[in-house]
Amino acid sequence: MQNLLIIEDNLIYSHFLVNSICKELNNIRLYSIVDTGKKALEILKKEKIDIIILDLKLPDISGIDIINYIEGNNLSQYYASIIVLTNEIDLLNQVINKKSVFTYSSKIDNINSFIDKVRELSKEKQDISLKNSIKEKISSELEYLGFDFSYIGTKYLYDCIYECYLSDTLYNINFSKHIYPILAKKYNKSQVLIKANIFQAIGQMYRTIDKDKLSTYFGYSLLDKPTTKEIIFTILQKIS
Repeated sequence: MQNLLIIEDNLIYSHFLVNSICKELNNIRLYSIVDTGKKALEILKKEKIDIIILDLKLPDISGIDIINYIEGNNLSQYYASIIVLTNEIDLLNQVINKKSVFTYSSKIDNINSFIDKVRELSKEKQDISLKNSIKEKISSELEYLGFDFSYIGTKYLYDCIYECYLSDTLYNINFSKHIYPILAKKYNKSQVLIKANIFQAIGQMYRTIDKDKLSTYFGYSLLDKPTTKEIIFTILQKIS
């Protein structure tokens, strides 16, 4: 479930939004409705909020102040998390390009249009959560095998696994055509160097790991260190 925080001093309008959103989107639950910016900041400092609906005009500190606080303190968990509410173009222009703002709405907008924006934000959050979960699982598998993350090759291998996870043609994938060019561009390194660094990281892992543990992990006996492809496909099978 995703937590929703509404920061709006018109409580009648707030409850209207909550009822409309929760009726249409059953993966969202109301965390709280607050009517001042100070109350909102207390929550944002301590709690995990996924979706924020923020009125830019509040009775104490403004919605703009809240956005500036989020970005000034690098609270990246709230980037692209806010739907701002305003009818004033001058206020909107001050925040529309901020990293924490996903989109905006007017209080006179059609409620169905507003819910569509919340639905879109919710899906974005779900996609990010899934990707982060996959990344954590990849790291855990590499750590279990004893890969040393001080080796740049381990980082490259991690990225290879993640890019393969994102690929639509995993089992027909050509690493030299589809994966290594992505890493080469990302790190501004040659494909040859990237492959060599991965090979070095695999060698470090193989020298230090218990060989029975390694065979059990792969499900068959290994006479030599596993290939990059073997490692990637085995880890992807385990985390899928």
